[in-house]
Amino acid sequence: MIQIEKMVSSKPLNCYAPTWDVSFGVTTWEDEAGVDAVTSFLLKKERDILQLEHRGDGGTGLGDYTVTARFGSYNLFDLGKEEPAINDLKRFIQKAYIEFVEQDETPIEDLQIVCWYNIMRKGQKIDTHSHGASPITYLSGNIHLGNYNTKTFYKFPYEPDIEMHVQNKKGQVTFFPGYIQHRTDEYTEDGERLSIAFDLWIQEHGTPTPLKTVTFMNKDIANEIRSS
Repeated sequence: MIQIEKMVSSKPLNCYAPTWDVSFGVTTWEDEAGVDAVTSFLLKKERDILQLEHRGDGGTGLGDYTVTARFGSYNLFDLGKEEPAINDLKRFIQKAYIEFVEQDETPIEDLQIVCWYNIMRKGQKIDTHSHGASPITYLSGNIHLGNYNTKTFYKFPYEPDIEMHVQNKKGQVTFFPGYIQHRTDEYTEDGERLSIAFDLWIQEHGTPTPLKTVTFMNKDIANEIRSS
């Protein structure tokens, strides 16, 4: 079951004061064996991903020699032939997306997904950034692959010093509007901290992109999920 969290402004006291009402969807992929399989696969895949063209780190501060900086040069959901648990994760995200937009009373869209992953090691953090704020910006999301002693912070619109945070838990999936700025605190543990990130793009806009996209949602997929 997905839970909707709200980031809502105070009531404006004049006609020029800003207002916002932002919905976040939070749920958990409870398949621990699947999470572990994806985690193990992505760690082993790191060396291969690092051979791909880098596109900059997207303002995360993680640097060019990271899998983050290869976002769009591959799509995580093209790797399901190598690790079947990735296909199970995709189906879970599709179901969660439908639940989220139906609860939030917005339409199910025909969507493409851009999906990549991040590996952080001790002393690293993700700097404040957003995934875009153009007229076609839609939903973004992240998935955490362990019970890390870190949080993801989401900044209020127009109020960069005010944030809400979400504790990073194993299998946790969070949907949020792509324009929302977000960051993490510093990772202080030994070993790796893995997360998956994605952007959902509405197909009807037909905006050309050099990034690797995969079909995520359409009417046929939605009907199949509802009937399963």
